[in-house]
Amino acid sequence: MNNLRETLQSLLKSIHPDIIVGEESISRVYFQYSSSKAIFPYIVYDLPNSFTDEEQEIFNLDMDIYDNQSDSTNLEQLTNLFWKKLHYYSYIDDNIQFTIYRENRLPPFDEDKRLKRRKLIFQLRYYDRGLNDE
Repeated sequence: MNNLRETLQSLLKSIHPDIIVGEESISRVYFQYSSSKAIFPYIVYDLPNSFTDEEQEIFNLDMDIYDNQSDSTNLEQLTNLFWKKLHYYSYIDDNIQFTIYRENRLPPFDEDKRLKRRKLIFQLRYYDRGLNDE
C-alpha cells in the first residue's frame, strides 16, 4: 500500500506540482488532510475503500480539488486536467501495477462558503506482486 500511495503522490504532483514560496517548497497535493500551509488551488486525495476481485484490489480514488477564488475558471481547468490525464492511466513496475478509470464527477458545496470544491471519483484497479509471494 505504501508503494501505491508514493506512486500516486508522484503522479498527482507531476500534474499539479509543488509551489516555491521564498525558499520553501510547498506541496499542493495531500493525502486525506491538507496542511495549514496549503496554497490554493490544492488537491486532497484518499483511497477510502476497496474490495478484492480475484488477484486485484479495486480502490475508489477520491480527489477533492479546492480553490478560494470567486471565479471558478481555474478550478474547472484543473479539474478537467485531472479528469483527462488520469483516465486510463496505467503504471507498472517490479512491485505493483494499476490502471485508473473515471467513475464520477461532482460539484459539491463546501461547508466553508469561501471555498469552491470539485470532487472526482476514479476506480483504481491495483495488483501488488508482493502480496502473493510465499
